[in-house]
Amino acid sequence: MKEFYKKFCDVEMALAIICLVTSVAVIFIAAVMRAVGHPINWGTDIALLLFSWSTFLGADLAFRQGKLINVDVIIKILPQDIQKLMKLIIYVICLVFLCSMVYLGFLQSVKTWYRSFQGIPFLSYTWVTLSVPVSCLSMVATTIIKIVRTIRNQDELTFL
Repeated sequence: MKEFYKKFCDVEMALAIICLVTSVAVIFIAAVMRAVGHPINWGTDIALLLFSWSTFLGADLAFRQGKLINVDVIIKILPQDIQKLMKLIIYVICLVFLCSMVYLGFLQSVKTWYRSFQGIPFLSYTWVTLSVPVSCLSMVATTIIKIVRTIRNQDELTFL
């Protein structure tokens, strides 16, 4: 299972990087084409699609590596047992929030099935809205791993 999750994390990172780099490239090409008088109508739409996926996949990558903004001034002065309890409470709150985002995100994706991009009428906007529940589902797995690691008193940065 650890090997599968490691491969999943590698694929997720590769997808996030590819989406971000491609988004930047599409925006650059669209800007150049607009400047020379041949605008690309679909450039903004594709960039939005790719950027949304890179953003939400990147959020899971940052969360997994503990690189999200963290305000822990008060928690650091508490005893170790209380720190562990606070971490667990925060992770459970995150888990509830992420599960609700998965549910509501899939509902929103279903609702946007018939909405299309302005410049690409054959492509459903659902592909953008799916980035939220899919990435939140990945963050649910990350949160569960963090909860287990906290209960076992294992260093969170080495859970892979």
